[in-house]
Amino acid sequence: MIETADIADAAAAAVFENPRQRRIVLALVEQERSSSQLARLTGTPLNLLHHHMARLLRLGLVEITRRQARAGAPITFYRAAARRFFVPAELARADLGRGGAALRTALDQSLAGSWKGVVYSHEGGAARMKLVHDPDRGAVASEFWLEMPLSHSDAQALAQALRAVLKRFKGRQAPGARRYIVHAAVALSPPAVGAKPALKLGPSA
Repeated sequence: MIETADIADAAAAAVFENPRQRRIVLALVEQERSSSQLARLTGTPLNLLHHHMARLLRLGLVEITRRQARAGAPITFYRAAARRFFVPAELARADLGRGGAALRTALDQSLAGSWKGVVYSHEGGAARMKLVHDPDRGAVASEFWLEMPLSHSDAQALAQALRAVLKRFKGRQAPGARRYIVHAAVALSPPAVGAKPALKLGPSA
């Protein structure tokens, strides 16, 4: 198993847009599993799981590790082809949140100038999705619902503080806890109509 697989094919990238297929691949990162184990873990009927596995094998995202003999058909075990999968920005269609049109546009523009792609992995018993930012670009993109005047350095500090807060809560395992999606971000606000843009977004000419 390699550490990171760079996804260069649109069909393979599409797997990570599909919640069920993504769940299957990432469930095979930390250990090998049989079809019946995968079906229970991902809540996928066996006939549908076989369909997905054929596609994932064909795309090279999962591999057969061994076959265990038994009466009747042998049990096949699978493992992900890598510990992490990097999907470049031009192929990624990550759902980074929902919001008003103005904020959504601002966030998308900022992200377009600040991230390289998405890394999918499975750590500590949970699937992970992490944006890979480009340190050579200045746009700050991370998401929150408050407009405030900030310098570029202050915006960066705020994004770092939000990440620290989320990280502090992420590891908690309270009895009876339910799974939540927590979404916070910082994005450059679009200029008012007729105003001169404070920052040119996107690649330079």
